[in-house]
Amino acid sequence: MPISMKNAVLSPLLKKPYLDFEILSNFRPVSKLKFLSKVIEKVAATRLTNYLCDNNLNESLRSAYKKDHSCETALLRIQNDILKSIDDKQCVVLLLLDLSAAFDTVDHKILLHRLQTRFGIKGKALSWLQSYLTDRSQSVQIDGFTSSVRPLRFGVPQGSVLGTLLYLLYTATLGNVIRWHDMDFHLYADDT
Repeated sequence: MPISMKNAVLSPLLKKPYLDFEILSNFRPVSKLKFLSKVIEKVAATRLTNYLCDNNLNESLRSAYKKDHSCETALLRIQNDILKSIDDKQCVVLLLLDLSAAFDTVDHKILLHRLQTRFGIKGKALSWLQSYLTDRSQSVQIDGFTSSVRPLRFGVPQGSVLGTLLYLLYTATLGNVIRWHDMDFHLYADDT
């Protein structure tokens, strides 16, 4: 990925119109990227998505950004699982996580390692993704004023085509934790 396409201009957008605009945490940093960068990302995202589908590597417990899945399908699945467990006279606990600044916390080395070891991405594809992640920079633009450009050592661009998919691959191991705890709980419950 050419360095000229890896500079993002952030525009802070208020998360909800009624929030106080003087509180920094009420804003979401949306990256404005060059058109050609988004076209290249779309091609890469399509190829990566096809690879994941063709090799059955998608996380089964994930609904976000998945074909034929939505918030509604996720809520229906959760409701169904809860009602089924109650009908089976099982204990039900629902734990919800809201990760703040989640896209900004992605460690590139960990992500690249996961892409290679968990998803089998190697060679030119892995090199391209490494190029996409490294040497990124950003500046902030508010009311026509632009800050100085700063390097990005962590995170994926929020508002980019590929950023969301890379974030989901980065957090895919959470499914293992859920399955392990579910199995561990059932083993414990069966022993009592």
